[in-house]
Amino acid sequence: MQGRRTSRGNSHGLAGWRRSSPRARSASAAGLSVSGLSFRKTPGPLLTAVGLCGGAGVSVLAHLIAATAAAISEAPVLLADTGGPTAGAALYAGAAAPLTLADISERVACQELVPPRFWADATHGLRLLAGLPQFTVHGTDESVRRVLRDARAAHGLTVLDAGTLARPAEQAALAAASHIAWVLPASASGLARGGRVLDRITSLSRPEILVARAEPGAKPPVGGLADLADSRGAPLVLMPYLGDVATRPLRDLQLDTAVALQALGGLLSR
Repeated sequence: MQGRRTSRGNSHGLAGWRRSSPRARSASAAGLSVSGLSFRKTPGPLLTAVGLCGGAGVSVLAHLIAATAAAISEAPVLLADTGGPTAGAALYAGAAAPLTLADISERVACQELVPPRFWADATHGLRLLAGLPQFTVHGTDESVRRVLRDARAAHGLTVLDAGTLARPAEQAALAAASHIAWVLPASASGLARGGRVLDRITSLSRPEILVARAEPGAKPPVGGLADLADSRGAPLVLMPYLGDVATRPLRDLQLDTAVALQALGGLLSR
């Protein structure tokens, strides 16, 4: 069949992103005090960010972590999502890759050709494996994990936006994670909804962090959030309300979330 390749051919294609030398630290990153997000070597951690309810802000958080790390790291940094209808990672990164993780995983599963250049470049050389809204490609569990293993081997940090775990590819991304960030709104309803989800997920024996995003006009239920974080053996991080993220400069967002980014950098050093 035309376009088919052997497994060796697929491995060669996925190795495309390993053909790069260490990159210099961006001059525009001067003054960013987030040492835990500076990566010099590969392989590095794979952080999967998961929304415990819709609208939690996972795509925003994943982009901030990855873009900050890309600005201050010598090793390449990858931001990915699993494909799907929201496409938030590509929106905030201001770029779109020709293929998504779901696309590549299906090609790998079928032993089809994967192009040598399947990602896009975004701010500070951040590599992006996320594209436009997608409704019909879902990926397969084993091949998603295979692609992510290859991604982790080739990057100083891989950040994965796993949405709300509604799709099999998102659940496979959680299984592949070395570190996990649970994200929820810092509100009574966010706490109630997030707690119900985490009650159904057993301990994953990997470092976790609970990120609670402030909402305008709502007083964060700090005590309840702390109890939920303690139930996972995870630190709690409160993120400020950021407004319309798509209209704000990245540098301003980084400054506003510096404390949260520092905490996430600490998680990744574990």
